[in-house]
Amino acid sequence: MHSPLQRIFRLVAQKDAPASAEGRPKVFTFRANDADFDRYNDRLSVQGWRLDAYAANPIVLYMHDDGSGGLFGAGRTDILPIGKGRAYVQGDALLVDIEFDQDDDFARRVERKVEKGILNAVSVRYRMLRYHENERGGYDCDEQELLEISVVTIPGNQRAVRLKKHADERAALIRDIADAVVKALGRKPRTKRKAAPRAAPPSLSESDTHALAAHTARALLQHLQEKA
Repeated sequence: MHSPLQRIFRLVAQKDAPASAEGRPKVFTFRANDADFDRYNDRLSVQGWRLDAYAANPIVLYMHDDGSGGLFGAGRTDILPIGKGRAYVQGDALLVDIEFDQDDDFARRVERKVEKGILNAVSVRYRMLRYHENERGGYDCDEQELLEISVVTIPGNQRAVRLKKHADERAALIRDIADAVVKALGRKPRTKRKAAPRAAPPSLSESDTHALAAHTARALLQHLQEKA
């Protein structure tokens, strides 16, 4: 008999089961920001990122163009997001896993250029919450709210580039493990006899459950890598 963990790995770790067979988009992992000086002489605390609002509206744009025609737009109002992102802090950086919209021709064009290595960078738009001027005339931000992430040609942070391919594969594996955990948690256990009624446990929203599963998956993979 397989343990629940073994069953989960059997669901997601089949070597000959490519993601494309399920019609799922690829995942591309980028370093979105770090704590060093950027090209504007600003520094953003990695631990200071507030990601809740972005998690609820995880849009990915191209060149910060949101169609508003304002500071980040070019006067057009028909601009739509090109994908969605999953932002998280890992080590000394803010990372983002990006999935491009497969139903959008422009988004797929951007994705192909990312896949070919023609487009390699992203940029963050954020709202400073706690900050002060630093020795270079820029700002050190101790707390900031992430608003959106864009694929760009030239990033404000020169280190905000796509990570190696294995990181993309690792992100896809984490996503699949998280999906499998959520699916497994949603199944009712089979019982041979009627059990006494139990108090219902506190319920989690679908997004909270997936976030918890993804966190568990990342920790599990890190543990396995350390043991290897």
